[in-house]
Amino acid sequence: MTTVRWYRLGLGAVVVVVPLWILLSRLDAIWNGHPAYPATLLVTIAVGLVLVAFALWPWRRDPEPHGPPWDSDAEPVEPAAAEPAAAEPATDEPVTAAREGNPANGSDPAAGPHPASGPPPPTNRRRRTGWRVVRRVAAAVLVLGWLAVLAWLRPFTAGPDSLAALAEGGSVVVTDNPTTIELAPAGSRVPTTGLVFTPGARVDSRAYAELLRPVAEAGYLIVILKSPYGIAFAQPGQSAGPIADHPEVTAWAVGGHSLGGVVAAGYAGDHADTVTGLLLYASYPNTDLSSDGGLQAESIFGSNDGLTTAADIARTQDLLPPDTLFTVIEGGVHAYFGDYGEQPGDGQSTVSREHATAEIVAATTAFMERVELAASG
Repeated sequence: MTTVRWYRLGLGAVVVVVPLWILLSRLDAIWNGHPAYPATLLVTIAVGLVLVAFALWPWRRDPEPHGPPWDSDAEPVEPAAAEPAAAEPATDEPVTAAREGNPANGSDPAAGPHPASGPPPPTNRRRRTGWRVVRRVAAAVLVLGWLAVLAWLRPFTAGPDSLAALAEGGSVVVTDNPTTIELAPAGSRVPTTGLVFTPGARVDSRAYAELLRPVAEAGYLIVILKSPYGIAFAQPGQSAGPIADHPEVTAWAVGGHSLGGVVAAGYAGDHADTVTGLLLYASYPNTDLSSDGGLQAESIFGSNDGLTTAADIARTQDLLPPDTLFTVIEGGVHAYFGDYGEQPGDGQSTVSREHATAEIVAATTAFMERVELAASG
């Protein structure tokens, strides 16, 4: 097997194995998230299988036995010189002169041998080989970088308490769509106030059901977004979809956890005509909302958060409206704002998750009451 075939085989095997491992190691979370990520993984696996196929099956119909001419290890074969005509052309000059130095016959001794009669210069061969190696190294680096990004995007899977909160029945109707999860109060009452919630980076959307189901039970429509690739910045305007899909809701709040809160704050600033409230879970804005007097804002954060620290909240406090409410979960950490286990870089909690959950739910429900009251008043 030639070097180029080994190269394709090795690269193709990596392109197949890594996405397959990503998919199988987080299958439940990936399959129940936004379809962009699993689709990308499957396409990447298909590309890897094609590379493997190119390596294992010879190019039987290709005139180049070592593969396509743009990726072959073999030196290109120079075309042979044309055969001389069977009969000598009529001429008044001696035949010897025509053969030895007649310029009309292209055989001037001073010009040296015909270009097609010998191999290409060694310098050209080395140059072609060098560029071929550079192309293959560059392609391998790009492929490995792409696989590293796909591996980093593996989501934090929702815990059992949040998965149980998504069970049908009781006072909440759960609707799991390809790009959203809706929690609506059961019964004949149609909610007129809603919350579009954006998850934190790489966090399973289902991880917020434990916190937000009680808010839906209180009579509010909750829409949890499934961000493409688990990154809210991949589609910052995604909140517009659920808002347009529910014209019966007259008062909307947007919110999010960590990176999701940053994106939600930006959306609220750009859509002051349709957004009444902003809810931040362990997050802060990166845009100035201080002049939006009609925006009801609430910031809930943990005192022991190692990722969104109390200093971060204080530093960005002036970006929020002056009447923003700040609720501190004493002893709480970043991962308490969703049910997805521990998160690297987080702080050390000094309070139980159950206690923190109760405080977050109470503050969130009170916030939604403020939004409803502001819209009706």
